[in-house]
Amino acid sequence: MSVQDKNIAWFLPRPKPDCYRGGMPLYAEKWLLDLATSLVEKDNPDILNLFCGMNIIGTRVDIKPEVKPDIVADAHEISNHFPANSFDIILADPPYSNEEAKELYGTPPLKYKQWTAECDKILRKGGIFIVYHKYIMPNPNPKKYEVEKRVFLGNRVYHLPRVAVYFRKKQV
Repeated sequence: MSVQDKNIAWFLPRPKPDCYRGGMPLYAEKWLLDLATSLVEKDNPDILNLFCGMNIIGTRVDIKPEVKPDIVADAHEISNHFPANSFDIILADPPYSNEEAKELYGTPPLKYKQWTAECDKILRKGGIFIVYHKYIMPNPNPKKYEVEKRVFLGNRVYHLPRVAVYFRKKQV
């Protein structure tokens, strides 16, 4: 893969019709998962949508029951809810800070290394782990993951872009 193929930029409209505070721009969820599906090269991959909010694709997991996820669970203990190697793709859209976790969602602070290690347990080898954030997030485990893609998403002028980093779980 060439360097030019690694980074992608999209400009998407905002907001989605649900106007969920902290939600993804219109089309973002579908486009992010379509790209991930093309990378795993599997028809009908098993998808986990973690910190799902109002997202609709895959098995939806959130700590907030009011968003009506398929499973209400804390990301720090997600492997308690699924067998090992259950998913081909995990899309994680966590709160962007501990302050936002508390103020926007009323949830406890996040521990990146802990919840990403939990995701590692349930992601199949060769799978794609997408972390959608306002920062370029670090590789959750460089021994097990490599950066496959980075997608920069803009949605309006004078507004910080978002970044989706696609980590591929190594076959080894």
